Amino acid sequence: MKIRLLNSKNEIEKLKKEDEIVHLSFRPSNTDLMEIVKLCPNVKAIQIPYSYKDTLSETATKFLELQGVALLTGSLKSAYVEKYMEISD
Repeated sequence: MKIRLLNSKNEIEKLKKEDEIVHLSFRPSNTDLMEIVKLCPNVKAIQIPYSYKDTLSETATKFLELQGVALLTGSLKSAYVEKYMEISD
């Protein structure tokens, strides 16, 4: 499985509609999450570092839930150089 890595908000516009799992190395705003769902209609999950989970608004988490997008927590350390990271299921 491939995870699309985004290291900054400026990279959101580079997403492809085929991207299904996106890792954010930054704290996303509600607008960022809406833009990701809009650009990637088949997105299944968005992963953020654990430390950001409690800082997301209830509106953001509810929006993802209503869109059928799982909110995952985790870190992809030392992966900032790669655009995609391959992980095993």
